Amino acid sequence: MKKFIAMIALSATVLVTQVHANEGKEIKEINWSTLNEHVVKKEVENPFEDMSIEHIRMMQQIAIVDDYLANGDEVDEESMKIANTARKTLADAGIDIEKLFAQREAIITQRTQEFESTNPALDNQNVAMRGFLLPIEFEGKKLKEFLLVPYVGACIHEPAPAPNQIVYAKLQSPIEVENLTTFTGVNIKGLMKNKSTAPELNLVDGSKNIPTSYTLEVSDVEFIDPYASSK
Repeated sequence: MKKFIAMIALSATVLVTQVHANEGKEIKEINWSTLNEHVVKKEVENPFEDMSIEHIRMMQQIAIVDDYLANGDEVDEESMKIANTARKTLADAGIDIEKLFAQREAIITQRTQEFESTNPALDNQNVAMRGFLLPIEFEGKKLKEFLLVPYVGACIHEPAPAPNQIVYAKLQSPIEVENLTTFTGVNIKGLMKNKSTAPELNLVDGSKNIPTSYTLEVSDVEFIDPYASSK
């Protein structure tokens, strides 16, 4: 029994030590450019911009069949015939199909790096940043979770920003908020995690999942005029 109590006491000591260690970390003030400052931007030629719609559709037909075959799935005779015909037509037109597919992969890789990847310097760091609060979940009348977005209208009236320009914020303790609007200016502090999620946002005409590359465990929320500072 004494050994069991000692083990509980030791576990509690370790937990408290970890919490205090995290609380003692310096808070790093960041802005929206910090979230993707790690990205190495480079121009990748897009040969598909000058291709005809007909040739692009043929490339799609080939890609679909190739993906099925690569996954070990069966392809029906008609689909295989369409893909083979498309491949011959493109080859006769002097189009290097394999080169185009390689270029397609390069474009996908670059776009993923630019729009979805996370800054490794921010993972498990205490940060402070400001933006606009977009509520997504309540606990009773208390705000529990929200999206932090860089501009008014994001995800509702305007296209959603890139996933690495949205922060999924989860309050450690839900808070009551008076006069909360759809887009309220806030300055928030908390522990940043480089964690991809897709929380559900409820809209007037339905709901949709919003891809995000960052998750923030929020410890403090300050309601502000977001235009009062450039941060």
